[in-house]
Amino acid sequence: MAQEHNDEVDLVYVINKIKEIVKGWIVLLFKAIDYAIKFWWVILLLIIVGFGFGWYKVKDQKLSRKSTVVVKLNYDLQPYVDNATLLYNSKAKKYDSIFLTKTGFSPWNPEVKEVFMEPIIDFKDITDEYQINERSLDMLLSRMEFDEENTLNDVLVKKYDYFKLDLSLSGYATPEDVQKFIDYINNDARLSTYKAEAQKNMEAQIAHNDKSLALIDGVFESYLSTENGGTDIGPRDKGFDLNELMDAKLLVQDRNQILKDEMVLSKDILVPLHELQTRDADGRLLNKKHIIYPILLVFLFFLFAYLRYVFVYLRRIANENEA
Repeated sequence: MAQEHNDEVDLVYVINKIKEIVKGWIVLLFKAIDYAIKFWWVILLLIIVGFGFGWYKVKDQKLSRKSTVVVKLNYDLQPYVDNATLLYNSKAKKYDSIFLTKTGFSPWNPEVKEVFMEPIIDFKDITDEYQINERSLDMLLSRMEFDEENTLNDVLVKKYDYFKLDLSLSGYATPEDVQKFIDYINNDARLSTYKAEAQKNMEAQIAHNDKSLALIDGVFESYLSTENGGTDIGPRDKGFDLNELMDAKLLVQDRNQILKDEMVLSKDILVPLHELQTRDADGRLLNKKHIIYPILLVFLFFLFAYLRYVFVYLRRIANENEA
């Protein structure tokens, strides 16, 4: 019985304390409102001064810009491009004057501040790569674990040739500066021989396929000539299947067309697929100084007023104790 009584007393004590705290905050809020009404002209003056000073700071300020570029990555050099991008981001953040000057950017305010690269995923390519249907693909992905650190892009990134580059730029950046970054990736002297050899191999494959197509066409012409009463220029296999030869020709033609299409976009490591453009970056609140400064000045005014109130309150308590 006594225990229950003590519990009830403790509960009542806690409730009363909560009421006192809430009451104290309400009183403090009322005093703040009363103080603001009393010194409204000071608050208005601070807002005007803050707005004016903030507007002066931003009126000639160049806002940050951005650029998004869809590129084709060639020669299976994604590890190199990833590493080169990370290196550039690190050097730009540290304002490495030697590196930035060498790449053609300002060492004081780099035109390209940061670059992010994201693969463009096409699930049709995945099914072609793995030779599976949509149901099998769903089963494959369901067995993979994805989170913020291990996304679908990370798992399938090496299967794709097309990427999206998001570039954070300074206010003075132009499309030419975006091209400078792409040139920085493409102009690695150590890879020039590799690129030339890769292009040479692709041209050789196209030439070989053209020769194979010419030979197949020659076989068809010889066959048609013989069927029309011409002279058979060589031995003929009576069991020869022209349908298989036609299938082989179509296969070589398709492969050759793919190689020719790739040749157009394989002149460099990174090849933009459209005209380079820049745009204004999404506005940041911190860039809107004509809004930030008035709020900051009013906040500091109330902060100093509160500190003064606390100081006066504590001094009164100290004087009462001394008395």
